[in-house]
Amino acid sequence: MSATNADPTPPTITNPPSASAAAGTVVGHLDDLAEATMRMVKVDGHRLCLVRTSEGVFALDQACPHEGYGLTTGDLDGDLITCAWHNWKFRVSDGRCVLGEEDVRTHPVHVADDGTLSVTFVEPDPAEQRPKLLASLRSGIERDYTGQVARDVVRLLRADANPGELIWEAVAYGAPRAEFGWGHAVASLTDCLAMVEHYEDDDRALPIVQAIAGVAEGERDRPVRPLPDPARDVSSDPRAEFRGFVEREQLEPAQAVLRHAIAHGATADDLRPWFTEVVADHHLSYGHGAIYTQKAFQLLDRLGWGRADTVLPHLLPTLVYGTREDKLPYMKLFHRGVAELDLAALAAAAIEPVTGWADDGRLRSALLGDDRTEAASAAGAALASGAGLEGVLDAVTEAVSERMLRYDHAGEFDFHDDFGWLSITHGMTYANAVRWHVRRAPEITPDLVRLVLWTVFLANWTGRHEWHTGVGEREEIEPRSTDLVEYGRSLQHEALLDGTTAFIVHAHAVKTSVAATEEAVRLDSAVPLDAVARFMAAPKLERFVAATVARSIDFLSGRVQRE
Repeated sequence: MSATNADPTPPTITNPPSASAAAGTVVGHLDDLAEATMRMVKVDGHRLCLVRTSEGVFALDQACPHEGYGLTTGDLDGDLITCAWHNWKFRVSDGRCVLGEEDVRTHPVHVADDGTLSVTFVEPDPAEQRPKLLASLRSGIERDYTGQVARDVVRLLRADANPGELIWEAVAYGAPRAEFGWGHAVASLTDCLAMVEHYEDDDRALPIVQAIAGVAEGERDRPVRPLPDPARDVSSDPRAEFRGFVEREQLEPAQAVLRHAIAHGATADDLRPWFTEVVADHHLSYGHGAIYTQKAFQLLDRLGWGRADTVLPHLLPTLVYGTREDKLPYMKLFHRGVAELDLAALAAAAIEPVTGWADDGRLRSALLGDDRTEAASAAGAALASGAGLEGVLDAVTEAVSERMLRYDHAGEFDFHDDFGWLSITHGMTYANAVRWHVRRAPEITPDLVRLVLWTVFLANWTGRHEWHTGVGEREEIEPRSTDLVEYGRSLQHEALLDGTTAFIVHAHAVKTSVAATEEAVRLDSAVPLDAVARFMAAPKLERFVAATVARSIDFLSGRVQRE
């Protein structure tokens, strides 16, 4: 039997004053509710959908959990209600959603001997609901149902759930499924988790859901990639053994040694240098290796070291299989300059930087110029003269900020050139990540010098569009605030407001706004923030479909990408 309410606003059964019974709140009489019909009733100020089927009388929340449309305006077919708005279907006996994303809550109905109907509105205990909500959240993540995730996050926050525990659900789902290890989704959630403290009450859901949504979108339906067991036997120098395995692209042995160390009590301070050495060995994937390592350890700082055995082994594929760009032809000119440097001597000089050191202009000119050899030489000269590693990183950030302020974004739509906004922003996020590595290193080593030099290369390399076209006019940006932290937070908030259509662009907006805030505070300058404000406001290539088609035609026609 199928029944549809012809009247889109059916009459409401209202409970008379003081009409409360032991079995609940009186909402009417059985004779007033024909079989195969439904009505809206109010109980304790809440709108409910009262339904009568051949199986009995049932009460459900009136609002469809999708977008709140009234269920009584939909169709009743047997024991299924179909919401009129988006066709979600619910079983009236238990509220189970049989088509859609989320169950609807039900409430007990008592039918007295004389036919009086009473409903007991059930407000679940938060402690009892939390396990159910977490299970629902996991289901939403697995199926990439953003609406379900958002509603569950708000409910869990109202039940005093820890925001970190909610984001952990995304990490636990996404990290083992990431095809090539940690990607933008799992890394950007680290920054989103840090942003939670900028919000209050229900509004905290915004950064949390943005974090989870990126993982759900990217890892949906991917298989779990199992980890090897911890190694039973390791060498007397497991750190060197680990480094060797990564260098030889032996993923599982590297994971096994790492898991052995974690199982035997290695701390973050113990393992951080392992990863810094690995990401310093090569200019790895446009800086992603250093950036993702930074984010992984920052995540563990917030979630607890007890999660290290999930987070760190699943980071390794990114480091093992990442592109070793230092081996590619376009870095040969930079290597010529590096070959003239004594990294050990520069590391010794960097131990005690000269107070008040200032660039005489050579390093900035080299970073913004087109001579890759001179970029390396100028960085070496700066270190030898007392700049310290962070002094060179300061110059890198300033140069990349300048590039972002003068980038002619018409080049964004030159489909035959694989260069754009995201390429430039990496110069800043890479420098910020390497600064994190430097500050947490137990000592200054030649490896750290090499890692800083990779950022010098990338800062110089972000100018390659200018080399082929021309230097754009520098745009002056009106700062949003004289308070650098507040200025940065406004950019971070904007990054969460869906101003971009592609997740990869969103992820870059998040991590670049966070990096720029930290760099601006370090430099006591709004320039990095101005640069990010321009990036976020400018036209950007986002879908990359047309560009990929154009470059595919170029490739198959024998045309090569220009340097």
